[in-house]
Amino acid sequence: MSPLATDILLERFDAVACPNCSQQLDVSDRDPFTPVRCPACGTEFQVPARFANFLLIDQLGKGGMGAVYKAYDETLGRTVALKVMQQSIGQDRSFVDQFLQEARALAAINHPNIVQIYSYGEENGQPYIVMELVDGDRLDRIHSKQKVLDEEFVLKMALQVIGGLQAANAAGMTHGDIKPANILFDRAGNAKVADFGLARLNGQKPKPGEIWGTPYYVAPEVVRGQAPNAGSDIYSLGGTLYHILTGEPPFNGETVTDTVLLRFKEPAPDPREFKPTLSARTSQILLRMLEMDPFARYPTFASLAKDVEGALADLKESKAPKKKKPSVLVPILIALVAIAAIGAGTWIGMNAAAEKRAEREKKEQFERDLAEGRLVQRYIHGKMTYVRVNPGNAGDGTSSAASGGGDAAAAAAPVQTHWELAAVGDTDILGSDEVSEFRDRSVLTLRAGTGELEKATKIYLRFSLEGIDKARLGDAAIRLTAGRKGQAKSRDNSYKIHVWALNEPRAWDDDVRWSAAPGNIAGDACHLDPDQATLLAVFGRIPANPEPGTKVEIPLERDKFAKFIRAYPSDDLTLVVTADTATDQRGGWRFTAREDSGHAPPTLVLDARRK
Repeated sequence: MSPLATDILLERFDAVACPNCSQQLDVSDRDPFTPVRCPACGTEFQVPARFANFLLIDQLGKGGMGAVYKAYDETLGRTVALKVMQQSIGQDRSFVDQFLQEARALAAINHPNIVQIYSYGEENGQPYIVMELVDGDRLDRIHSKQKVLDEEFVLKMALQVIGGLQAANAAGMTHGDIKPANILFDRAGNAKVADFGLARLNGQKPKPGEIWGTPYYVAPEVVRGQAPNAGSDIYSLGGTLYHILTGEPPFNGETVTDTVLLRFKEPAPDPREFKPTLSARTSQILLRMLEMDPFARYPTFASLAKDVEGALADLKESKAPKKKKPSVLVPILIALVAIAAIGAGTWIGMNAAAEKRAEREKKEQFERDLAEGRLVQRYIHGKMTYVRVNPGNAGDGTSSAASGGGDAAAAAAPVQTHWELAAVGDTDILGSDEVSEFRDRSVLTLRAGTGELEKATKIYLRFSLEGIDKARLGDAAIRLTAGRKGQAKSRDNSYKIHVWALNEPRAWDDDVRWSAAPGNIAGDACHLDPDQATLLAVFGRIPANPEPGTKVEIPLERDKFAKFIRAYPSDDLTLVVTADTATDQRGGWRFTAREDSGHAPPTLVLDARRK
């Protein structure tokens, strides 16, 4: 093994054994946590690494201070989550001492809604914490998929998070960075507060110019430089609940600075402006949690929990079936109904028999027409439907309309020549190999340029070709709609966008990462693996700074696309959009996604060949 030269010092393996068949594989040229396929049995797995007595299986996340890994503790024989701080942080002895002091305090807290700390230490000057591995979902990922979460689910989860924070506060700990990414779920669905990475023992203040917290959720007093406390955790939790219940953060400016300053200029808007179905009591709780004045918020976690329990009880009661009081009119109404039923029974029976007979005759006529070729299926206006045709011309696209006396007038059946297919799935992947914690699912970011690879992005789009007449396809294009403006780019450069198609269906979702994205070349911001993807277009007329709502249509190479589609083995098509690396694109482009209700999603535009 040799050391891995990064901001975190790990050891890498030159050879590993396949976990399925034990075949030895040479991985000396591969970075840890990149996928490798066993040539003997075909099993795909990630290249591991080592840190102290831990075998690192996967990187779960990475931030500005360190990274978290799924690891196997070879000493105790169990799978854990291992948080390792950067080497540069390990050189700051005052920080390390504080880090280890907090680890000791956290390890003493044993609560079902706090991620348990098992042990802590240092290795090669890098402090680390060994934690419980929570193997369910994460709140930010649930939120990115659903955008607006169910009120009852959120209130139940909030009670569990409040219980965990209350236990930590009783032990003298403040979290300091409550946000969706720090709320995990085990397989039973229980919420657990994780990553006290910004937590401090009560009373410690940030250094001048330093802000602890996340812009969407950080409390105003913390922005001013005061020490985080229970009140600031209540504020951050309020911002988190507001965001996942409404789909919008309580404060959202054009920049990070604007977002932070908004909370000093105006109160949070009523959450029912974004979600009218939210209960009034839950809305009141959120607004009180987000009061700028700490003394106007809930004084304790216990008082907050009491109100949340009340809101949850009201919500359940409102959903329960209402019990009606017995009425003296009921027996009278029953008697009248019975009399009416006796009088109408014969009439209803006669009509029902007639309707049944007519339905049977209609069905028998349909089956005769179908058997004798007078009805055929056609793909019209996006769906399959039956049309009436002359039996001798059933395959030539003509239809007949019956008129009195059995005479028929031939009429041409409409043949679809144009299709516009909205993306049924879309995501952008980040060159940093991270899942964005605050990904705005209403926009897709495209960026490459001459900068760092970690800042690059690629867009994955999934389309369904079901019902499309592939044999007749001619012209094709991808239509993207510009979303919010990114950072301004020079208009003098010639910008290019590439469109690729995966050669076969491959699984991916909104949480796909750069290193595991199908067809992606992890070290290349522009290209895909030529064995897994086909280049369909290089478009050199992309606007530098399109106005929001501007539609950018990228034509695909006609002959290449038609040939590709005719040979494509599935109706599930994935297209990948990349930007070139020859020009400085700065902020890149932001295109609207399928979740955006204001503008069109990415669209595949198809036309039939012209005769």
